[in-house]
Amino acid sequence: MALRFRRPTVLSIALALIMLAIMIGLGLWQLERRDWKAGLIATMDARLETLPAPMPADLSPEWEFRRVLVQGPVAGGQWFRFPGRSRDGEVGDALMLLVEREGGTLVAVEYGWVGFGAPLPPVPFALAVEGILRQPTDPGWFTPANNPNDNAWYRVEPAEMAVAAGLDPARVAPMYLRPSTWQPSLPNDHLQYAITWFSLAGVFCIIFLLLHRRRD
Repeated sequence: MALRFRRPTVLSIALALIMLAIMIGLGLWQLERRDWKAGLIATMDARLETLPAPMPADLSPEWEFRRVLVQGPVAGGQWFRFPGRSRDGEVGDALMLLVEREGGTLVAVEYGWVGFGAPLPPVPFALAVEGILRQPTDPGWFTPANNPNDNAWYRVEPAEMAVAAGLDPARVAPMYLRPSTWQPSLPNDHLQYAITWFSLAGVFCIIFLLLHRRRD
């Protein structure tokens, strides 16, 4: 028995085409994101494999994820405590300091970790460390605001940290230093997302046809 279909209205066709365009467009966008993410991961891996170099006075975006050497006295004389950071399966607080480099530039350096509620160690007089440069990232929707009064920091804001320590924020470097043991994680799942959107477009077409099948 041959299948028969009712003629869809102009409005239903228009709405169906709009929905299909949105789903297919999102699928194509995810494919573009996959290629972009793959390039970013390749760039990051190549930079991480370079030998450590002295941190330059002027930081361009190309220096992110590079290993650098930073040394100088600790400025401000205080720790900056970042709650809710895990290490070896234990939740605690990451610690950061501001280091003054030759020339007066201040660099935020992640240096140490303490258990939840543990007292802070003495502030070192100076540091000479190797680390990985990172750009501060935008906070998520649910990231709390920094609370300098309670020394509770939830996002890395070097200029705000300098202000809390009574230092000139104009002297702060635009990047901060993560430990040399830090391992970045950038999953590239965009192909799965693209397949999902294309599959939804196919399912939508099938449902559209079934809704307009004529029942004799």
